[in-house]
Amino acid sequence: MNMIRYENLSYLHLFWLIIPLIIYYFLTSNLFERKLKNVFSKKMIDKLGTTSSRSKRRFKHILLILAFSFLIVALINPQMGTKLVEAKREGIDIVIAVDLSMSMMSEDITPNRLMKTKYEVKRFMDRLEGDRIALVGFTSRGFIQCPLTTDYGAARMFLDLMNPGILPQDGTSLADALITSQKAFGDKDENKKLVILISDGEDHEQGIEDAVKELNDNGIVVFTIGIGSIGGAPIPVKSGFLKDDEGNVVVSKLNELSLRQIATETGGNFYRAASGDSELEEILKEIGNFEKKEFDTKVFDDFEDRFRVFIFIALALLFLESLISYARREK
Repeated sequence: MNMIRYENLSYLHLFWLIIPLIIYYFLTSNLFERKLKNVFSKKMIDKLGTTSSRSKRRFKHILLILAFSFLIVALINPQMGTKLVEAKREGIDIVIAVDLSMSMMSEDITPNRLMKTKYEVKRFMDRLEGDRIALVGFTSRGFIQCPLTTDYGAARMFLDLMNPGILPQDGTSLADALITSQKAFGDKDENKKLVILISDGEDHEQGIEDAVKELNDNGIVVFTIGIGSIGGAPIPVKSGFLKDDEGNVVVSKLNELSLRQIATETGGNFYRAASGDSELEEILKEIGNFEKKEFDTKVFDDFEDRFRVFIFIALALLFLESLISYARREK
């Protein structure tokens, strides 16, 4: 079994350049045909043995586009983990629960609440040393996006895939987020476990009291991070902003009360997301006071770059393209 990861996913947008390339080749090809017909008659064109071959022109264009595509893949740089090794780690188990409701797209925090959340979580991962981490996404129900792992690179990839579109948007349940987070821990040892719940605090379901009590009984500490502003902001949708049944624009506001209550009753703390990442620094200090445990984990090692393979394929395609002439064979 191999593990594949991508070093520079930001270059994916370069694939959009292929569309104008295809349009350009199509237009220039038709232009060449028209110019040829303006100079020669059809009978004369058929008699000219060295006339440009349409099929060869198209084939050369396809080779160039394929070469360009493989160069983009080389920039993305797929990396393969070829060896699975067991390592002993010492740390704590952390589950990060991320609100994926549509209200997280509000832009009262730049660029929006969800993008800010992802940025904070990635910065948090950069500071971890040996701790296992899991990701939970939730709206009206929760799901485990990434099980407990020490492979922070894989966790980042799972985090990038977390968007409102992957879950039904029929409300928000903080209770289900907490219960799902508890399930993500799996075993029931005596060590303290930590949940970091990131949300704007809006809760449309019941059962939060029972969920908090269950986590508290199992020794799970919950730190909550409120994302959003007290004044609130509208929720962007394709047609403008989300509206209620009466046609009024829905304004999503940060609900600190429920988030503070969850943190207080489980022995954690509440933080409001700021422009920096000071709340993460505070949580990291708290983690330092937790009792560490030793556990075995399997991680992929020896990740090797594969960009050279795609560069070689691109160069081979360009070389092949250069060997093909536009002329068609003489009759």
